[in-house]
Amino acid sequence: MTEFSESLRKAIENLIDAKLNDALKPGGLDRLRAHRVTGVASIDIRNAERRLEEALSQLPIEEHAMA
Repeated sequence: MTEFSESLRKAIENLIDAKLNDALKPGGLDRLRAHRVTGVASIDIRNAERRLEEALSQLPIEEHAMA
């Protein structure tokens, strides 16, 4: 597995874990629903989303290929 794919896999797993951990806490499903509607999320989810965005930005893909 390449460095890029490993980084991306870890970032995706981290985001899934953050959302599952939040969902399992009291009121977690309501928070996840609110995140979908308002974009407001817990710090753990925001950090995991940021790490995923960073991993995606490091992928060796030309910008015009993503359009």
